[in-house]
Amino acid sequence: MRIPNLSSLIARTIFALSLTLAFGSAPPASASPAQTASESAQIIGAEEDLRHLLGNRYATFERNFTETANPVLLKDGGLFVDGWRSGAPLAHAAAFIHYPDGRTFAAWFDEETGHITYVGDGPVHPAIMVWARRFGPAIEVLPASTQSRTHLQAPDVVTLADSPAAEDQEELRKVAASIWGQSLASSWDMNAEVGDILGTVTHEIMECSAAFSLVPKPVGWVPGWSYIAKNALSVVAYITGVSSDRVYKTCVSAAALNWRSAIELASAGI
Repeated sequence: MRIPNLSSLIARTIFALSLTLAFGSAPPASASPAQTASESAQIIGAEEDLRHLLGNRYATFERNFTETANPVLLKDGGLFVDGWRSGAPLAHAAAFIHYPDGRTFAAWFDEETGHITYVGDGPVHPAIMVWARRFGPAIEVLPASTQSRTHLQAPDVVTLADSPAAEDQEELRKVAASIWGQSLASSWDMNAEVGDILGTVTHEIMECSAAFSLVPKPVGWVPGWSYIAKNALSVVAYITGVSSDRVYKTCVSAAALNWRSAIELASAGI
C-alpha cells in the first residue's frame, strides 16, 4: 500500500486505533481515514509527538517510510506501525509506536549505515526489538529530542483460554511457512492470536486471487485459528498454487509484507 507522506499514514493508523478502541476489533485494511474535527486533532497530535521526538531526524525517518504495513494495536494500548521505502522492505525501513498519552518511540533501518537507529525514552521498546530482528544489525540508541510524558510500562500478559493444541499448532505452522517461509515460521509461537491472524491473511489472499482457478480454493472461510488448523492441507495447496502463478503471486507477497509485524508481535505476546 503506497502512501504519499507520513501524515497520510498517521491519519490511517489513528483511525484504525479509534475504531479498535470503539468496537474492540481491528478494522478492515481497506478502511478510509475519518475526517471529523476530533479525529483530525488526534492525527495532528500523533504527528506532532513524532516530530518532537525525532527533531531534525524526522526527514530521515520519513524517507524510509513510503509504504506501510497494517497497523497493530499492542496489548498495552500502544499503536505500532511499520513501513519501508518502495521496493526495498529489507534495506530501508522504519517503525514507530504511539500511545494516547503522547508517548512515542521510533526506529529506522538504512542498509547504507549498517545499523538500526532508535529514538525513545528508556530502554528499547519490546515491539521495536521484535521488528528489528528481521534486519540483523545492532540498534544504535539516540536520545529523544524531548522528554517523554510518562515511562514505558511493560505490556500486560494475556492468557488465552482457547489455545491451539500441539497438533493444531503444527498445522498452523505449515500454513505460516507457505506464506513467510519455513525459517521464519519455525521460530514463531503458534498461539491463538497468531492463528487468528493467519486466518485473516489467508482470507485476504483468497479475496485478492479470486479469479485464480488452477488449484481449488479451501471450502468457505470462518474467522479464527480453528478453521485454518482443520483446513491446513487445502490452504497450503492453494497458497502454493497462487505463489507459483506469475499473475497472482503478488497476492501472497503483499500479504506477507503487510502482516509480518502483526504476526511477529502476536507470537511474542506483545
